[in-house]
Amino acid sequence: MAAQTYSGDEETRLDSFVLRFVHDVRAAAADGPPRLAPPWHGLIRHVQSNRERTFTRWPDALAFIGEFVVLREELTHD
Repeated sequence: MAAQTYSGDEETRLDSFVLRFVHDVRAAAADGPPRLAPPWHGLIRHVQSNRERTFTRWPDALAFIGEFVVLREELTHD
């Protein structure tokens, strides 16, 4: 889905997102075998469409948000 642009004379559009950070205690435990996966991941859900995506890097979460809303360019840089 491409991001849409709205002019001031159109109705207000509301996009809501639920953001969860999941800490995997087993992955972070020092006494177990090393894991390649990070000890946490995030899950972001667009409420209106119920679409969701997991991420381990913030730019990936921003890319998902950008599928629904136009983000200012300075917010998308690391």
